[in-house]
Amino acid sequence: MKKVLASAFIFTFILGSAQVSEFERADSRYERKKTALYNKYPKPNDLRTKKEWLLTEDKITAYKTALDKASLEDQKMITADPPTKAKVSKEAEYDKGKAAFQKLLYEAVDLVFLNFSSDSYKATLNFVVDSKGNALNPNVKGNNEDVNAFIEAAFYRIKDKGKWKPAEDKGKPVSSSVSIPLVLSFKK
Repeated sequence: MKKVLASAFIFTFILGSAQVSEFERADSRYERKKTALYNKYPKPNDLRTKKEWLLTEDKITAYKTALDKASLEDQKMITADPPTKAKVSKEAEYDKGKAAFQKLLYEAVDLVFLNFSSDSYKATLNFVVDSKGNALNPNVKGNNEDVNAFIEAAFYRIKDKGKWKPAEDKGKPVSSSVSIPLVLSFKK
């Protein structure tokens, strides 16, 4: 039994690392191509702006592809341990508190390259905390699909920076759904 648990932990760790490295590869590719673009066109012009937007679209696509892969893996874990529909006696909680989780998430969201036109962005983050405390399958509801994707990516970047305590029903750990309202502020 210990070998099975150890194998599951190692698999989860490797999977989580693979998810983050997909985002890091997309970031690296974007920065490399942007640097080359700025070297070729040192002064802003229409062509540079157009090509920079295409690079941004490539980065967004790479993030969404990585999120799709991560979601498929998370769905397998959720199928094995589905969230309870019943009211729980104790909600899932982040070991450092929800405010600390939100702060980590806000710090991990990188939207500078999008030139987002609003000062703030409101959304709701929904995810599952399984009976073992794994945070899975983020889904952000907000009015901009691209911003939502980068918030979901930030979730994967921070998910190993703390531990969730699973919800409890009659003293027994259970899988449950978690919903957190978000308000991100953008620096201009």
